[in-house]
Amino acid sequence: MHQPKLSHRLTALAMIAALVAADQLAKAWAQSSLRFEPGRILVPGVLGLQYAENTGISFSMLGDFQAAMLVVTILTGALMLVGIIFLLRGKFVGMQLWSASLVLAGGLGNFIDRALQGYVIDYFEFLFMRFAVFNLADVFITCGVVWLAATVLWGESARKKAAVRL
Repeated sequence: MHQPKLSHRLTALAMIAALVAADQLAKAWAQSSLRFEPGRILVPGVLGLQYAENTGISFSMLGDFQAAMLVVTILTGALMLVGIIFLLRGKFVGMQLWSASLVLAGGLGNFIDRALQGYVIDYFEFLFMRFAVFNLADVFITCGVVWLAATVLWGESARKKAAVRL
């Protein structure tokens, strides 16, 4: 596999910075607007806005264990640093570059909250089912992971088809 062009890697880095900025702006808005006026409806019966401070990891797990959360925060920061280094060194190729960029942007957005405030600000809420309140960074992470999985599975399928033709 060839290494992606420097311009693609720099574009991915700029995309990450823009997405982190969008995430942080959305969280600042949620903190100032939703904190005292909860329960806004975006799409009736589907999506609403509800301010929440998540002191845990995904789905608020480990929120009562501060030592565990400190370890998770340090590990997340280290993983984000490794991911940025991999991106800059050209270790992500093709669609992996863009899906990894989404995951890194989301991870960095939530890491910034946790490192500066000790919690992550969440604000999106599904109205048609009971589910955790989440944020834009979580959307980036989820879309990036799904895109990466599809890329890997599609690539594996294409390799198998090529092997069968031989």
